[in-house]
Amino acid sequence: MASRKKLPLVAICGRPNVGKSTLFNRLTGRQSAIVHSLEGITRDRAYGVAEWNDYAFRLVDTGGIVHNPTDPITHKMQEQVRAALNEARVVVFVLDGQQEITRTDEEIRDELFKLGKPVVLAVNKLDNDRLAKNQTDFYALGLGDPHAISSGHGLGIDDLFAAIAEHLPVPVPQDEEEEADADADAPDVPEVLAEEALSEGGPIKVAIIGKPNVGKSSFINAILNEERTIVTDIPGTTRDAIDIDFRWKDREYILIDTAGLRRKAGIKEHVEHFSVARTLRAIRRADVCLVMIDAVEGISEQDKRIVGYVQENGKAMVLAWTKWDLVEDKEARFKSLADEIDLKVPFLKYVTYLTVSNLTRQRLFTAFDYIDKTAAEARKRISTPALNRFLQDLRGQGAGSHRKGVEAKIRYGTQVGVNPTTFILFVNSKKLFHFSHMRFIENRLREKFGFQGVPVTIELREGEPRK
Repeated sequence: MASRKKLPLVAICGRPNVGKSTLFNRLTGRQSAIVHSLEGITRDRAYGVAEWNDYAFRLVDTGGIVHNPTDPITHKMQEQVRAALNEARVVVFVLDGQQEITRTDEEIRDELFKLGKPVVLAVNKLDNDRLAKNQTDFYALGLGDPHAISSGHGLGIDDLFAAIAEHLPVPVPQDEEEEADADADAPDVPEVLAEEALSEGGPIKVAIIGKPNVGKSSFINAILNEERTIVTDIPGTTRDAIDIDFRWKDREYILIDTAGLRRKAGIKEHVEHFSVARTLRAIRRADVCLVMIDAVEGISEQDKRIVGYVQENGKAMVLAWTKWDLVEDKEARFKSLADEIDLKVPFLKYVTYLTVSNLTRQRLFTAFDYIDKTAAEARKRISTPALNRFLQDLRGQGAGSHRKGVEAKIRYGTQVGVNPTTFILFVNSKKLFHFSHMRFIENRLREKFGFQGVPVTIELREGEPRK
């Protein structure tokens, strides 16, 4: 298979609600794009990797093409579509096989003619043999053979793969590919990579989360120096969780741009429930969460809920105070940040934070230094002998609590997992370990071993550990 970063790109396009996202999910084999009966659900470019026989290619899902858009979001959606079409090597033009050819279909046809790239016609929603007869009507577009498919039922997908493969380069044998890669010079500037990282340890998955309009998509666009995701002042502009492969200083990342998390009472549209679910799933699969908080507004109740959810899932995090360019007295505000954390979210004293500005690009790439260090802390493992020496030292310091004359004793401890970082302590009686005692153990554990930015879970078990 070809190196991921060299895979050809295939773009899916068509008017709204013809089944583009369903086809994207079918070709990539993942339910990564939101599918809904409402028009305009897909807004940003969503990338994935599709494989068929010896062929592999990157696939990009786009929003529905609408001529003469009337609102700012739809206008920016059209810019995203054109960017994908210009970048692509092959275009898959999806049409609704249960409807006649529309004026918009013809306008898209004319645009693709001018583009001058290979086009594969995918006539979708032909769910049975009777409907499949409709495919002949689409010869009228003059774009070659129409391919009857049902992306929902998986019909005709193999033939569609074959049609796409006709326009792709012949796969290079792996030994030849590796030889070519050895001669290539690595770029010195940030670049967008393909679906999977090439490094042995894999990329660092970074979920960028926060309330609506806090600057998540703007952060992505600023570091990529392009409008990779749609940004407007309208809350809820980002609907899906978008994976973006990125390289910085020879390290690979998957940046996950997410929809803003608002209070349940603020969720008005049915599709927003899908957006929230995708954001929460992005948090669960992330290595590090970059939590964005408005530096002017400060920590709100919703911000507290968001960081609480990250902590409950045992995910490492970095706090980024955004919109720093709007802060008037920066020195005084920076001094107050630690106090605000102590007052409103004291359980986050172990989390590092920085101030950023998407507008001036101030400290945007410094965030990755914080992310790298936090990701390393999240993967840290303490050997069992070292941990038990630490626990023995705690006992020697007279750190044990008492209840009715009985001392709380830790017999043995071991780290059982990372991401989330979890320790098990075997004790004589769990009832003897008060909350304040557990907090004391955690604080001393952090002083000794670090775990900066990483939630630590300490479980108690009674009795002796199994040998």
